[in-house]
Amino acid sequence: MRYFTFLFISILLLFHSLSAQIFDRVHFFPDTTFVSPFSADAHAHRIAVENILFTKNVRSSIGGMFPVLNIELPHRTVQATFGGSVHFELRPNGQAHIVSNDYYVDYLLLDVPWSDDLFIRFVTGHTSHHLSDNWYERLKLTSAIRYSRDYVKLFCIYEENFNQQFYLGADYAYIFTVGGLRVQRPWTFQTGGKWPITQWLDVVTLYGAADIKLRQEAGFAATNTVQLGCAVPMQQGRVLRLALQYRRGLEERGQFFPQHRELITVGFSIE
Repeated sequence: MRYFTFLFISILLLFHSLSAQIFDRVHFFPDTTFVSPFSADAHAHRIAVENILFTKNVRSSIGGMFPVLNIELPHRTVQATFGGSVHFELRPNGQAHIVSNDYYVDYLLLDVPWSDDLFIRFVTGHTSHHLSDNWYERLKLTSAIRYSRDYVKLFCIYEENFNQQFYLGADYAYIFTVGGLRVQRPWTFQTGGKWPITQWLDVVTLYGAADIKLRQEAGFAATNTVQLGCAVPMQQGRVLRLALQYRRGLEERGQFFPQHRELITVGFSIE
């Protein structure tokens, strides 16, 4: 009996010692993320409102990236983040005011610093796209389909600050269905970045940004985006961006895939 009591107490002490060491290296809910959002990416996690020029239509998104914990390893600190957003387009004067909803949830974004300015990012998540109103079927503009992807991503990211960034990566959809049928073309390749042009009053930065995506599901057709704007830092690492944007290429809304589209927008975002 004494032996089991001694063993039990020893295990408790060991567990307490190990757990204390582990929790000393884990910091929950840090204030800022290691890597800022990809500014020219149409489906980055952020709050955004963009007016489509020459129309009264509006593109909008609600969401963000939320750092969950930092883990201190012997030679680097790793950050785990959660990201989620919904993207939709509004047509205030149309019969269908909300066109479609595109949901993106990244269950885990794991950022591993390779050096002070270089990061390796692993992502796992899910997206599904839906028509918001059956008027589009009644008007025979499109037919509602089931579009969903479960994916993993791997990126290499260079970032000096929230206005100087370059990224290159790949997206592999391990479960990809369109209209209830499995799609066997799972790869999407993506590259882009942002760079400062000039600065005003030590606060406002004029910047440029770009994003390119190549989707195997459409024969590696491209979606190209360029952006010119002003960035203003806010509290807790947030950034307000006012930007003019030009996008051309493959439609990214699953309900209108594989159409092509060209649009110019002006608006703001909070990252």
